[in-house]
Amino acid sequence: MNDLHGIEFREKYIPEVAKPTYVILGLPDAGLVGGISTEFLISNGNFKEFAQVYSESHLPPISHISSGIAKSPISLYHRDNFILVHSWAAIPSGSVQALASALVEYLSKFSPALIISITGLPVQNRLDLEKPSPFWIANDESLGEEINRTGLMKRFEEGYIAGPYAPILLETARRGIRNLVVVVESFLDLPDPEAAAVALDVVSKYTGIQIDTSALLKEAEEVRAKIKGLMEQTRKEMPGYTSVKPSTYA
Repeated sequence: MNDLHGIEFREKYIPEVAKPTYVILGLPDAGLVGGISTEFLISNGNFKEFAQVYSESHLPPISHISSGIAKSPISLYHRDNFILVHSWAAIPSGSVQALASALVEYLSKFSPALIISITGLPVQNRLDLEKPSPFWIANDESLGEEINRTGLMKRFEEGYIAGPYAPILLETARRGIRNLVVVVESFLDLPDPEAAAVALDVVSKYTGIQIDTSALLKEAEEVRAKIKGLMEQTRKEMPGYTSVKPSTYA
């Protein structure tokens, strides 16, 4: 049991993780890309849960129920040389910094070669994209150059990143731990399994982990069909909304 910054990591056992060790983070944000990615790996990749995260002050009052058993909304899993961190609930904004510090400090004992964060990049034309594009953000110039040479992703040139992955980038840099953020074009507030499949394909090619994302892509087709159907229905109804004044956006 480890208590860091008011956040407790309660371990069932301490896994023997092979080298090089990779950590994959899946925390809820745009398109739920990270969460979908790690949940898919948990369900399909023979990962075993070895720890849960507890905190009275930093986690929401939510329990994840699995086979009738109440658990923490944040759990850690492992297989071979991979550790997964998965959250079943959104992280409160006021607790992001504390969780980032505690998480990086706890994971550092496994001497990870690389921490990979997976997230979404909301784009307005997401539905029109044949396939969303992946981008990379790194906390180290040499890591950035290494990723660039692979040709797997484009560099995220300018902008900002918010939420739990931002302080994790800074905390890992401070501790000298390499941290890569895989950013995939996504919906803002709709689950985007296709974006998750793109992210997992990148992770698979870079780390060597075998991932079959065909089930995710099938799910993505179903989501896209539902969204298109709703949009078509809305367009048909639009002429009848005569009492609604048009809005102007600057």
